[in-house]
Amino acid sequence: MTVSTAVVVAVLVLVVVVVGYVASTVRRLGRYHEQTQQSLRLVEIELDRRHEQLAPFLDAAEASGLSGDPLRQLGGARSWSKAVRDRGLGLQAQAAAENALSAAFHSVVAEAEASRNTLGNWAFHGPAGDLAVTERRIAGAVRVYNDTAYRLSQAVDTFPSSIVAKSRSLTAAEPFVEKREVPDEELSDHIAA
Repeated sequence: MTVSTAVVVAVLVLVVVVVGYVASTVRRLGRYHEQTQQSLRLVEIELDRRHEQLAPFLDAAEASGLSGDPLRQLGGARSWSKAVRDRGLGLQAQAAAENALSAAFHSVVAEAEASRNTLGNWAFHGPAGDLAVTERRIAGAVRVYNDTAYRLSQAVDTFPSSIVAKSRSLTAAEPFVEKREVPDEELSDHIAA
């Protein structure tokens, strides 16, 4: 074998390896992107389910004589959540609204348990139980989405797959987490402690 033949073979092997890597990376990025989109759809389905289940829960809570403040907070949180989703304000704003909605729901359930107004009231406990199951499903769907979004973001931001991602116009996925703005003085107090 001559030197020129060896060089040609080496170049061909290198080209095959590079083409194989690019093809593999394109498939992997496509799979991560699709999984991220599907898991976000699952989150949206569960959030829609919760919005549908809130109407009978609010009716049952009002009928059982629970105090107005937690119910008004739950109604307000539901409206805020719907407004954020309808306006497409982003996943961080949506996560904040959905967390507020979850907290308001749990506040109403805690008050119902403390006041014993709903003891043995299936009209209240049925919708409350359905919502509790949906809350767990939402938490699971968000966990799956965040895992897939993180995996996609890692692949998009890591060299050399970032080159392939740029050529395919893929960007890092936004996580479904509430971002809390911390004032500078609170941050410095927290660091000092």
